[in-house]
Amino acid sequence: MESSDQYNFSIFSPRNLHGRKNRNVIFFMLTIWAVAVFGFQILLKAIEKPTPEKALTLFESEWPDVLNGNLDQVDYHVILNSLLMVKGKNTVLSKDQQLLSVAISSVTFAMVPDSLRPMVIEKVAGLEAMHSEIAGLKDQEYMDLKFRIQDASASLVSILEPFTGYATTNLEAPILAASLQKDYPASLTDPSLDRLPDLMKLYLTHNQSVLTDTKFLGFPFHYFYTAVFLLVLFVVLCIVYNKLIEWRLNKEGIVE
Repeated sequence: MESSDQYNFSIFSPRNLHGRKNRNVIFFMLTIWAVAVFGFQILLKAIEKPTPEKALTLFESEWPDVLNGNLDQVDYHVILNSLLMVKGKNTVLSKDQQLLSVAISSVTFAMVPDSLRPMVIEKVAGLEAMHSEIAGLKDQEYMDLKFRIQDASASLVSILEPFTGYATTNLEAPILAASLQKDYPASLTDPSLDRLPDLMKLYLTHNQSVLTDTKFLGFPFHYFYTAVFLLVLFVVLCIVYNKLIEWRLNKEGIVE
């Protein structure tokens, strides 16, 4: 006969009926947790569809004119805005950041009149020099140069504002100023920019579904489920497990 005061327990090789029932409860809870976590991710993957951002749609509407050489018909404002949207993402690889900077420079200087271009290039060269110098500075020297860079960037953005449409108050303004380079392709048709459409598609296309588009308590449903619901579920499962084990111990007369 099994003893009710036998406390040794192995989850893989339970020694008595109580141990087997305890093991079954644990495995049942783990199954619920696994289905809730991995099942949702599988469902999310199964029903998601690639969805382009509006910036990508606008960019692709202008790019055929670039490919056909109809640069006079290209809306550079649309392309510049799309490029800055990607440049501001913190997930962009460094090599892609460099290509975006080259493209932004090419587009921006195409919008600037020939009479202003030398002055703008001079200011961009000054910013490049300050950015390369700041890495070796510390303490007050670093702060002083940082403020000088901010002032120089604001001055550059103000000069470009009539042509780009970006004022110093725009969130895109610092990105624009930091992206400009004094050496740039003369046209968007330059072979160095051939990879640009694929790059834009990569960073401006996201997998979406009803689970990501639906709002629940102000959150996208997939975010609420993974960040809130799964945490609550884990706590509930822990409470349920302890209540079940306490009930079984009382039923079987096992004293802790």
